[in-house]
Amino acid sequence: MADPAVVRLDTSPGTIRNKAYLDKAKYYLRMFLQDTPALNKLIVGEELKDEELEFAIEMCISDWNSTSPLISPVQVGQFPSLYLLMHGSAVQALKMAGIRMSRNELNYQSGGSSFMRWNKTASYQSWISMFYNDYEMKKRNMKISQNVMGGYGQMFSEYWYIGYW
Repeated sequence: MADPAVVRLDTSPGTIRNKAYLDKAKYYLRMFLQDTPALNKLIVGEELKDEELEFAIEMCISDWNSTSPLISPVQVGQFPSLYLLMHGSAVQALKMAGIRMSRNELNYQSGGSSFMRWNKTASYQSWISMFYNDYEMKKRNMKISQNVMGGYGQMFSEYWYIGYW
């Protein structure tokens, strides 16, 4: 069994190109989510780590590739729409952040004063729902459109067989 501490760098041209696309997608996703140290006034640094953003992007791509109609699988550099990639990845990223918020939520009351920490679960659920509904509708329409366009050149009329074309 290979040692998990040893990381082997795949330097094939396709892998390097995909790494560059993935880095660009992570940058765009961080901008889209407004998750930068300068904008996070109540959080020190960034809320989501680069690994979490990368995972969210991979989850979005996996969702696209496993949703019917099954057409040619894509990688990050071939994703058909930046809009869909950002919205689908945002759903996954916000799910991760929302789960963490729920797990660490603390409501405390004593002596007439109350203290609430990490009580943003409802806000996260609202954003997730909005992005998810938009993403799913547009994803379905895009996949159907791509499927029809891909099949257009392959569908033949019954007249093809009798020579009336």
